Order: sequence, then structure tokens, then C-alpha cells
Amino acid sequence: MRLPILAIAMCLYLPAALRAQDACPTPWQLEEVLRIGSVESEDLVTGVLDLAIGPDSALYVAQALVPAVAVFSLDGQVLRHIGRAGQGPGDFELSATGVGWLGDTLWVADRYRIQLFTNDELVPDEVIRFNLSVPEEGAFLTPGRVLADGTLLGKRTWRGGFGPGMSRGADTGLALRRLSRSGEVLDTIANIHWPDNAVEYENDRGRRMSHIHPLKDLSPLGLKEYLTALGPDGSRIVQIANVQEDDTPPTFDILVISVHGDTLLHRTVEYEPREVTSAMERRLADGLAGWIAGDYSPTSRWLVLSEATLERRRRAVRGAFRAPEYLPPVRQVVAGRDGSIWLLRELREDRVDVWEIRDAAGRLEGTVEIGHGRGSFKPWSPRLAIVLASRDEVWGTTYDDYDVPYIHRYRVDRTCTPEGDVVLRART
Repeated sequence: MRLPILAIAMCLYLPAALRAQDACPTPWQLEEVLRIGSVESEDLVTGVLDLAIGPDSALYVAQALVPAVAVFSLDGQVLRHIGRAGQGPGDFELSATGVGWLGDTLWVADRYRIQLFTNDELVPDEVIRFNLSVPEEGAFLTPGRVLADGTLLGKRTWRGGFGPGMSRGADTGLALRRLSRSGEVLDTIANIHWPDNAVEYENDRGRRMSHIHPLKDLSPLGLKEYLTALGPDGSRIVQIANVQEDDTPPTFDILVISVHGDTLLHRTVEYEPREVTSAMERRLADGLAGWIAGDYSPTSRWLVLSEATLERRRRAVRGAFRAPEYLPPVRQVVAGRDGSIWLLRELREDRVDVWEIRDAAGRLEGTVEIGHGRGSFKPWSPRLAIVLASRDEVWGTTYDDYDVPYIHRYRVDRTCTPEGDVVLRART
């Protein structure tokens, strides 16, 4: 079985520049066809952690601090809720953190386990729980997501905060491991390259602290690994790797890997490096300083700290902040439901997000531009947090100015307008 897959991969592998292709010269448009959530809603009350479309064509939504999965019809009507608060079978501890389908089986992840429901949404057929220590990483793995073959990917939790994961020295790789349901390591699917991703500073109490750099932040949804996404059906990993900004010309690689570690696609893409301007560096430093001081997070508003203390925190972060010379060419990756590959390109001065849509062979087909919205509370986050995508539709989440969460469904208008014609940007 492995030899034919490798043969296909060799045919797709392009070691040099991305070949010329008939990509649309103007952006595709997103037309909003559904919005779920409002100040009055009792069914979408906190930020979305994950969502999936089931075989019954219903939308299954996991929310922060909500110990249940809300089920909506695809026109936004509430159908039912699955789960309740607790630690027993059928309960969810704190909240459901992940949701998906394996055939006709619904799987739901919560704090430290995954439960599988087939015949009864109240009583799970199986409860998976383990805690696998990974001492070389300073982390441990708990059940995270279910793969297409029924095995698992672990959810990585760092011992002592994010510090051990961000300050890795010469060892910059993190293994993406495939696990059995009992927590045994079966194999390593891929290696996640994540170097120089920490901002280290001294807090107001004199303690050394670390925080993820805004230019190398993780997606708030999905797999939550750097530049690595899992396909919605759990059958493939899409990854950006091998960024070579010093090459002539600079390049990065798009990898598609099966859950058993076979390389299905390896395509090298040329790009033009964009410098981090001094204005952008100041804006990112101010944004990170404000985030750490709790200026943007609603969960920090209960803290009663003096403005002098908060300002000391901000100054410490600004003083420690350093930006690289060039922007990372890709900020996020989404594995499309139809085999497409969605890449969020460099952060821009005008804060317009440019998503590239590539086909299963990595060829550029079109782009989408999003200039409005707020995908998370972090000021550097994408305008729209894309959860599910295809060439025909996009599901994503935002927050309004009052921190109310929304789920959006968009139709993708792939009409290609000749260059020079006026095209409206996507509305969010």
C-alpha cells in the first residue's frame, strides 16, 4: 500500500518554483448566507472552540466554558444540545474542546478525554482517557482528535506553561505522534518546525516569563499546532515547512501527509520576502504588551491591578520585544473539506488578510481578501477565524465590538473578474 502512495507523491513533488498556472488575477468573493449568534442568544454564548458538520447535515458546535455541544441546522435553527456538566460518562468537564465524526460515530473531546457516541447521545460507547508524559519536550499528551483510522492525535500540554515549548534551543522540532486509544505511541506522522517563537520578558514580580510571538502564533481553532492542520475527516495533515528566506529565490514547502506518515504532496513555492517595518514592529509590541496586561481579554477584566502595575507589565514586554527581519510567508493553514489547501499569507500593514486557495496538488487557484472583522481578542489575529472551508463555502467565527461571538457561513463566489475591474472585498 505504501509504494503506490509514494509513487504518487514523487509525481507531485516539485523541487523548484511553483509552475505557472491559471489562477484568477482578482480575489474571489465571500457572500454571507448565515450568521448565528446575538446578544440575546442562549445557544451561542461564548467563543467557539470547534465545529463539525455531521452526516445528518447538522452543525455541531463546541464552545468555551459550555459543558455541552450545541447542534444547529444549516439554516441556523437550534436542534438540541448534547452533554451536561460533570466528569462521568456522557458529561463534559468545563467544556467540549473538540468535536468531529468518524463514520456514524460522534466524538467529543473535553479537558482530558474523548468520548464516542454512536447509538445514544447520552451514553457514550467508549471513553478514552490517558496522560502520556513526553519528558524530552517538557509536556504531556492527552486525547485530542480522532483520525480517520480510529487512532488519535494527542493534545499537547506544557508543564509549567508555554515556556518549555517556546524555548527549545537547538532542538526546534516537535513530533506529531499518532497514538492508540490506550495512549501508546504508534508512530510519528510529521515533525513540526517551530524555532525562535518566544518573547521572553521579566514581569512586575521579577519572574522570567515567555509568550508566543505574535508573528508565530497558533490558530485558535482546530489542531492548535504551528502551521499544521488536520483535514476535517481526519485523513491527512497539511503543513507548511522548510521556510528558506535566505535562498535565491526564497521558498517554502507545502506538505500533505497521510495519518500513517506517507508524503502525499511535497510542493515548493517561491515567494517574495516582506520586511517587518518599524511601524509594524511597534504595533505588534504594543499589541502584545496590551494583551499580556489584559487590555483585550474579557477574562482578565476581573483582575484588580493598579494602572501602575499594568504599565510596568507593558513596558517590560515592549522592552523585550524583537521582530524578525522578514515576515513569515504563511501565518495559518486550513485543510479544506474538498482537498483544497487554504493559506493565510503575510500580515499586512493595512490589516487585510489574504488567503490563498490551492488545489490538492498545491497549485494556486484563487485568493480571498478579508478586511473587516475580529477572529479573536488578540489584536494581531486574523479577521475571520476559518474553521471549515472548501471552494464553495466557508465557515468561520468572529467577535463583535461587544465581545459577542458569531458563526458565519459564506458562499464562495469564484467568478473571475478581469484585472482592472472593481471588485468589492469580502464582508465579515
